[in-house]
Amino acid sequence: FCYPPPPPAPTTNVPTTNVPATNVPASNIPASNSSSDEGWLDARATWYGAPNGAGPYDNGGACGFKNVNWPPFSSMTSCGNQPIFKDGKGCGSCYQIRCVAHRACSGIPETVIITDMNYYPVSRYHFDLSGTAFGAMAKYGRHDELRHAGIIDMQFKSKFCALPALS
Repeated sequence: FCYPPPPPAPTTNVPTTNVPATNVPASNIPASNSSSDEGWLDARATWYGAPNGAGPYDNGGACGFKNVNWPPFSSMTSCGNQPIFKDGKGCGSCYQIRCVAHRACSGIPETVIITDMNYYPVSRYHFDLSGTAFGAMAKYGRHDELRHAGIIDMQFKSKFCALPALS
């Protein structure tokens, strides 16, 4: 299962209260009118487990997936709170995620697969990511800096993915 989020690191970019991600200063989010920015929703992210890996070894959580450190998951997994997990109907769903507000964020979208329920949401949409997935949102060489940020503001959108039959 997903563990409670770590406490946020003291920075000026991370709110110390449960402030919706929509309160991120606009100056921290790149402005763009390109079609690539359509459909993104604001969320918050935390991470659990080891910095590299899919959280607890071989544990697909509430969805029952196994070998989540290996393809097709490749440790790019996440727990989702109820609007994402959807009483289990969200199991195996893919989302593009990106962070743009922290100085270590790359802004490059990554894909995660929902494998578990997040029982401790910190916002309306909350992804509790594996250490691998959380670090993947960072600029090259800044994975640990981003992980130390604690709770971060991020964006997500649904992405079609065709997973092979999973048992």
